Amino acid sequence: MKRILISLYLFLFFSSCFESGGEKQKEEENKQTLYLTTLYLIRQSGNCIKTDTTLSTNNQFCSRRPLGVCSVNQLILTQSELNVILNDMRTIQNRTADCQESILQSGILSLKATTATETENLKSKYNFRVAETCELEGFQTSAGTRFANFTEIQWLESARGRIAKAAKAISANTFLPQANRDRANSCLILEYKDWEKDLAQGNYENKILVEIVHP
Repeated sequence: MKRILISLYLFLFFSSCFESGGEKQKEEENKQTLYLTTLYLIRQSGNCIKTDTTLSTNNQFCSRRPLGVCSVNQLILTQSELNVILNDMRTIQNRTADCQESILQSGILSLKATTATETENLKSKYNFRVAETCELEGFQTSAGTRFANFTEIQWLESARGRIAKAAKAISANTFLPQANRDRANSCLILEYKDWEKDLAQGNYENKILVEIVHP
């Protein structure tokens, strides 16, 4: 991270040494680009530690969520975010009939936007801080498991991710009728790419973890 930022500053510094009067506008554009790039890199850096203040032990949880989203906002579902999830769900529902049961089991239909009161309760219950990495703070995954990266977390929490996880759970439940399991498998085959199925499977089996608790 530091090396990237230093390289960007050095590039602009040496470029400015050879500029002419007519390149002032280009210099300003470069500065703006550097600022936006630096801001993006900072927001994407670090891992997030969430502390549940209502617990006396096992109350810290770490994830690959970066600085930019390491706040109570990660626990809040806005109406606009809910609308996106519902719209994506309807797209899958209309396109792949065999996903209907997985949609029902995904919990999407029971989602509600977080209220102002709920938001205040979450703010009083949880604290957040950014760490360089979860591992440096003592969070370690067991053999055969790993953290989900931030892109994977976003997918797992999306409509596609929720429905895929539900389909995996249904297909693996030997207590359900074979017809139900077959429809869930068909949903996965018809709707999802291989990497999506692998990610849903890994998360269902607790091999790809969104967050882990401090030992």
